[in-house]
Amino acid sequence: MEKTQALDIADFISAQAIGRRQWLVIALCAAVAVLDGMDVQSIGLAAAGIGADLHIATSSFGAVFSAALAGLALGALFLGPIADRIGRKQVLLGSTFTFGLFTLATATSQTFSQLLAFRFLAGVGLGGAMPSFIAIASEYVPARHRASIVSLVWVGFPLGGVVGGLLGGQIIPAFGWHSIFWVGGILPIAFVFVLAALMPESLAWLVHNQGRSDKIASTLTWMFPGHDFKGTRSYEYSGVESHSKSVAELFNNGRAGGTLLLWVAFFFVFMILVVNSSWTPLLLKSLDISVQQSSLAMAAYNFGSIVGSAAAGYLMARYHIKSVLFISIVAGAIAYAVVGWTAPALAGIFAGEALFGLLMGCGSAGLIGLGAVFYPSAVRSTGVGWATAAGRIGSFCGPLLIGALLSHGLSPSTIFTLLALGAGISAVACLILRFPGYGDEGQKQKPALAG
Repeated sequence: MEKTQALDIADFISAQAIGRRQWLVIALCAAVAVLDGMDVQSIGLAAAGIGADLHIATSSFGAVFSAALAGLALGALFLGPIADRIGRKQVLLGSTFTFGLFTLATATSQTFSQLLAFRFLAGVGLGGAMPSFIAIASEYVPARHRASIVSLVWVGFPLGGVVGGLLGGQIIPAFGWHSIFWVGGILPIAFVFVLAALMPESLAWLVHNQGRSDKIASTLTWMFPGHDFKGTRSYEYSGVESHSKSVAELFNNGRAGGTLLLWVAFFFVFMILVVNSSWTPLLLKSLDISVQQSSLAMAAYNFGSIVGSAAAGYLMARYHIKSVLFISIVAGAIAYAVVGWTAPALAGIFAGEALFGLLMGCGSAGLIGLGAVFYPSAVRSTGVGWATAAGRIGSFCGPLLIGALLSHGLSPSTIFTLLALGAGISAVACLILRFPGYGDEGQKQKPALAG
């Protein structure tokens, strides 16, 4: 058979409908996100039992939470570039195994130092997995669906939080705090074998780093069984560049301003999300809201977040991604402020938390989607990794900031308002990204009705 001219894989995928095996890849990526969300939820559920068994003061758990968040930041920061070099599937497998292994190790903790070390190392694995599965999911779908599919994958995080919460509520009282870490560790380690068998390597990475036509053709044939690729002479992947993928690449080709704005947006959105999960029950308790009522408020938040994350994909497919982000984050910030303004009225708290979850779930999923489409494939893992690291730094700083504000005598309602203003900064960053000179992503999206 005579060889045909080079095939641009990105253009080919964009010309196809999303098929069954592409949905399989998307489901595998979403499953890793669910496992990630379960692990993050586990330590909060188990903290009381750990403290009693290991004689750790409640105030000391701030360091435990921060250790995991520091690991998340470092994993996202350093394993993203490694994935761009050695293969995204390989880093995804290693990262998933790592957070499973050290989640298991957490169950064996005998001292405070061991607990800190195991949570930090589990965090490294968690942070390293996300940039790789986001990049893989985004590269196996048409460009027109990329942001919405990545946002759909992101639903796995709050879904994992809900699953972890419901599971922990059943097994921790029955089997002790160790049980949530046994389950949370065994599941990702077992899932590594599923990923190894079913997850394909990134086609963009194969084109740029190996150039093996036989491997690329076999992957495409598996993904698109109705097409014959045997006659293709060579392969290209739009956006793949030939030079090294350092962080400096994120500031080249007119991306500097956009990269910094993305980091600002990630920082403040992830800050308020983590503060809501960790501090809101304590802030509400100071307003005479019971633990049971706070738990219901958090449930309303988590379910709202799932709906919002899922809705983000639909909204970004129809409207301009940056306008969707601006509107959802601003409205979410207002909803969070309402929680503080209306407390201790339960109706206001429940409604505010549900709306906050809905709107900020959309906003956080949309930010991940924006990161995936903002950068070309060659630096996508690096770009998403660094943006996520900025978010993890915000996550790390948020709980410490709230502690400082409380020590200075600020009221809970004032703290809710200040956090809402911080989220507003993120919304402004997203709005500025709409203007020319901050990357070309906006030209590939449909304009929003709002603007």
